Amino acid sequence: MRSARLISILALVALTMLPIHAQTQKRPKGTLMEYVVIGTDTVYVDVLPPARVHPKEYMNRAEWIQYYQRVHNFSKAYPYALFVAKTIKETDSVFVARGYNKREQDRYLDEMKEELLKNFDPIFRQLTLKQGMMMIRLIDREVGKTPYEIIQQYLGNVNAGFWQGVAKVLKGDIKREYDPKGEDQDLEKLVRYWHDGEFDDLYEFIFGKSRPAIKIPDRFKTPFYMTVDTKISRKDARKAAKEERKKKK
Repeated sequence: MRSARLISILALVALTMLPIHAQTQKRPKGTLMEYVVIGTDTVYVDVLPPARVHPKEYMNRAEWIQYYQRVHNFSKAYPYALFVAKTIKETDSVFVARGYNKREQDRYLDEMKEELLKNFDPIFRQLTLKQGMMMIRLIDREVGKTPYEIIQQYLGNVNAGFWQGVAKVLKGDIKREYDPKGEDQDLEKLVRYWHDGEFDDLYEFIFGKSRPAIKIPDRFKTPFYMTVDTKISRKDARKAAKEERKKKK
């Protein structure tokens, strides 16, 4: 990618150094493109977009069908993995910035779990098992922690052990680390397509339609800690008012 862009720039520089004969045309009004003026000559300059060349893959019909399913599942799983990863990173930052102790962290997490379950449980129930397992793998990629470590940190050892048992029944392993050069290299390719802005084109090429939009509730489009802070403040206010009424009696 860089070499293609460098070649384009070098070609333009070389062009400006050629002994071009003077032009007699007047300088055009307005500017449609960037340009440089060498003497009385005008040379227009443009930057070519990077060209990415992907190796051709040879797959039989069954492998192509599996690949199409993989792309579809990724389109459902990755946006939610990004949201979950963002929420986890935000939560860790809040704990560090505010110096929360264990009790304060537990209180915050209780409110967060209640809010997330209420809003996302019906959404996540629409994901297939494969999409859910893929989302878990991608969360590991974004956060740098296995699903087991995340559950252990936020919900404790008992819950982590329970979900590891569930994963084993489903032939999964939430302790396994994301491996971009091994078992997860196909996912890593799709992630690169996503961040290079190519995934939507790939999806439309395969399915003949635009990638379906993923629903994120409006209240989560602002920093989530603000929602949790508001809920905690309201509960504290109600508790204080209740205690005040008791004192007056």
